Amino acid sequence: VGGGSGEWLEGKSELGKAVGQRTAFQAPTYFGSLPFTSGPAYFGAVAVFLFLFGMFSLKGPIKWWIFASVLLTTLLSMGKHFEFLNALFFDYVPLYNKFRSPSSILSVTAIFIPILGILALSDVLKADNKSQFIRPLQIAAGILAAIAAVIWLMPGSFFNFTASGDGQYEQIKDLLVNERESMVSSSALRSLVFVLLAAGGMYLYLTKRLSANILIAVIAVLGLVDLIQIGKGYLDKRDFVSKSTYKSEFEPRPVDNQILQDEDPNFRVYDASINTFNSASTSYFHKTVGGYHAAKLQRYQDLIERQISNNNQAVLNMLNTKYFIVPGQDGNPMVQRNPAALGNAWFVNNVTWVASPQAEIDSLTNFDPAGDVVIHSEYREQMGAIQPSKNGTINLTSYSPNKLEYAYETTGDQIAVFSEIWYGPDKGWEALIDGKPAEHIRVNYLLRGMKVPSGKHSITFEFKPTSYYTGEWISLICSLCLLGLLAWVIFRYAKGDKVVQLA
Repeated sequence: VGGGSGEWLEGKSELGKAVGQRTAFQAPTYFGSLPFTSGPAYFGAVAVFLFLFGMFSLKGPIKWWIFASVLLTTLLSMGKHFEFLNALFFDYVPLYNKFRSPSSILSVTAIFIPILGILALSDVLKADNKSQFIRPLQIAAGILAAIAAVIWLMPGSFFNFTASGDGQYEQIKDLLVNERESMVSSSALRSLVFVLLAAGGMYLYLTKRLSANILIAVIAVLGLVDLIQIGKGYLDKRDFVSKSTYKSEFEPRPVDNQILQDEDPNFRVYDASINTFNSASTSYFHKTVGGYHAAKLQRYQDLIERQISNNNQAVLNMLNTKYFIVPGQDGNPMVQRNPAALGNAWFVNNVTWVASPQAEIDSLTNFDPAGDVVIHSEYREQMGAIQPSKNGTINLTSYSPNKLEYAYETTGDQIAVFSEIWYGPDKGWEALIDGKPAEHIRVNYLLRGMKVPSGKHSITFEFKPTSYYTGEWISLICSLCLLGLLAWVIFRYAKGDKVVQLA
């Protein structure tokens, strides 16, 4: 179903000529049902041919184990298009729901397919009776060649080459469809050639007109050329830069140097001069509101889509956004300081209780984070009948990624809000007041909050996940056992133990 959502095409293509492109450009050649993709998981026509040949030629249970693995991973990669199986795995198989997308499991399929192909080729090379493989070879080559030939000659019989997002390309929609059809047809012809060449090489070997070494060389070269040609479409010289260009990415801009003059490093920056939530360049110099990671924090992504993208200044204030980098009139970025940034922590004087996550995030649309706090009703028992008065001061005294320390002084019990992400009650973050365990909760949809007692105290947040330390102990014990076993084997070997020497 095409290539990528932004596939590179040559300017000399029909679509390139139509849109006036003289050099390589990107176009949405993908017409499948994924929301977007950078390209296919390509196994290789030669690898698939050898896999199919192995299914017809190999005997024994191993081919069925590999076939079952290929079938299972392929069905899992279909996601909602084979929902019964995927829902079962998503709900009940440990860690399966941590994958970014179902299609990523095709990286496992890409291992199984050539394994069976190589086992089949090995079987051919070792066998005394070569003629027994001619029939399986004809079947495998015939099936793949027929499929490739039909798609090459009649691609429209299988696809309509339109995508859901084609509405924005109305003026060139027909040309885009023609380009996709042409790509599918030429790809099928290409696969047909590779299958016939690989099958031809094997046939010549089976009829004793080609040596084993030549066959291995032919299969290896065809397989490499097959993969490299496709790979170059997704990783070629345009994806590489000079050393000086690479280093320039780590040179601070004038706006970065201006912000770095601030002696307090514990604030955040919103960089609107770049693609804020798809670029991590600003994060090299500053703590940022933006940045990029393939695996999103769901609540933070919700905040981006529902509030930050709507320019909700109150939300940016509660995220301690002290500086904005914006495009200047001359095209160069400039710095704007935000005097309303709330800092690393603050007290509030009004609580809004809500009954659902939807109400939590909706409540952020019109609220004053400096005095108001939004709390889910699930925490009402923990907070008790507190009436905060926003009395006192609280400051961050020490910062590291896994440990935060605050000092505060107040009259009367208060509610403190911390401009840090809340990860849940069982994710490893521990809260302490004067070194004694304390509870912290989620407020304002994704920040940390805490009920604090009157007086002068210290607060510490420390990341100490039990699973990490348990894992360290297990690793240490297993390592000691392995070292002990190795020492015992060496000792027995030195003593002349014949069983150990034989092993």
